[in-house]
Amino acid sequence: MPIYEYRCVDCGHQFEEIQRFSDPDPETCPDCGQAGVRRLVSRSNFALKGGGWFDDGYGKSSSASSTGADTGSSKDSAASDSAKEAAAAE
Repeated sequence: MPIYEYRCVDCGHQFEEIQRFSDPDPETCPDCGQAGVRRLVSRSNFALKGGGWFDDGYGKSSSASSTGADTGSSKDSAASDSAKEAAAAE
C-alpha cells in the first residue's frame, strides 16, 4: 500500500499515512486535533532499471518509420504545391 504525506493547515505538522488509494483522507491532525488536513504531492519511488522496453527499440528509429515519414511529407508538399498553383490560377 502507498504512503501518503499530509500537512495540517492550522499547526503545520507533517505526517504520513499508509492507506489504500480508495481510503478517504484523514480529517483531523494527529498532533493538534484540528480539522483541515491537506495531502502533499510527494516524490515517487518508481524507477525503470535494466534492459527492457527502452533498450528493446522504444527510443530507436527504424527504417520503416523513416521511409513512411518521407513518403508522407512528399505527399503533403505535392498537395500544398497543387493548392498554390490553383490559387495562383484564380
